Amino acid sequence: MESNAAVRSRLTHSLEVSQIGRYLADEITHHLSTRLDKLQQGALVNFVETACLIHDIGNPPFGHFGEAAIQEWFKTHGRKCLLESVGLKAENASSYQEPLTLALSDFEEFDGNPQGLRIVSRLQWNTDSFGLNLTKTTLATFLKYVRSPQEECTERPFTKKPGYFLSEQDVVRDVWEEFGFSEKPQRFALTYIMEAADDIAYCVSDLEDSFEKEIIQTATAFPEIKARYLARGINSAAPCHAEIVNVLEKMVLASVANDFSSFTYTDFRTRLNNTIVRYAAQRYVDKEAEIHTGELKSLLPEDEPPGAILKVLKDFCREKVYRHETVQRIELAGYYAITGLLEQTRPLLSCSRKRFEAALAFENKDEKGAQILLEPKLLKLFPQRYIKVYAHQVTQYKGLQHEDFLEWNARAHLVVDFISGMTDDFAMTTYRTLAGMRL
Repeated sequence: MESNAAVRSRLTHSLEVSQIGRYLADEITHHLSTRLDKLQQGALVNFVETACLIHDIGNPPFGHFGEAAIQEWFKTHGRKCLLESVGLKAENASSYQEPLTLALSDFEEFDGNPQGLRIVSRLQWNTDSFGLNLTKTTLATFLKYVRSPQEECTERPFTKKPGYFLSEQDVVRDVWEEFGFSEKPQRFALTYIMEAADDIAYCVSDLEDSFEKEIIQTATAFPEIKARYLARGINSAAPCHAEIVNVLEKMVLASVANDFSSFTYTDFRTRLNNTIVRYAAQRYVDKEAEIHTGELKSLLPEDEPPGAILKVLKDFCREKVYRHETVQRIELAGYYAITGLLEQTRPLLSCSRKRFEAALAFENKDEKGAQILLEPKLLKLFPQRYIKVYAHQVTQYKGLQHEDFLEWNARAHLVVDFISGMTDDFAMTTYRTLAGMRL
């Protein structure tokens, strides 16, 4: 919803991440040139670049706040809708705790990462059910987290968030089997590169965008950023520390004097990115054993200078930028739009399975003879490929225990696929239209 074209969009951010990811992967292949032939080097770079391009593809409108809106709505209303759909009363639900959890968890822990996997492996249906038909290596590189919402967050690495939904469990298991991760799910080696590229890109870019939007001023921001970095007490002999201090000092001088003739923000971004990329490439090589077992926590640890400066930039933006009134207004508007859209499509989630199937077939009455009015009109708004994915998913669940709960899970995914696939502007427009505020 940003009218200023100089401020990054999700698309330009993804292009930026792919460029940094390719740069970082190139640096790593130079280090590994004695072990990898030219074809293997090119493949490594291409896998990383592709994963970087799609890394944010599952983010709903309004980003992380949109994720929270979907989570909150399902925590508040999802259980009631599910019980109504399967014909259960609340007082009898205790006997069905396992299937209830199975059906609801994907949405109570909704996240852009598993939604992204769903988009590339399911929703971009062309001639078959495999979405974009990406290779297992590309899918493995894309997977940042290694648990489903049905599993609890543990001390295991990369379980802070869910990485895949119940609906894509078979895809993930197939990928893990290919790489020998079935017994002990772990992060794939190339995923570390994608994650580092994303961290480098968004930390530096969000700060630049905040200057462009005039939320903060360089003259006050950079002295504070430098002070915060130095306050972390980094060893002066640590790798990259001198380079980072130098680039911060140059930016402070230019900002305070308001003279960017010899050193601009682009110079700052380029110098800082180059320094961090070289560090991350060397660390990948040095920590290769831990990376291949999935035990390394990050290519950019916060107790080393490159990770420390990125942490400072993250914290600074969190305090000074993301909480700014202009940002809060947009997020509040987005929250009400997404919860409003879920309310408008609620009839699809609370109706019985037979009524929903009748609506899909554009029948006028359900199994009880009651008139069907809203559901077919709502379904007409949904992309046909999403409905095709729903039908395919339901076929896969046929004959399984708690089939009606699994069908509801597929149905709820259909609704969330529709809403989470919107742009910010389209979400606002659709909400206003369905709420009767405009035609």
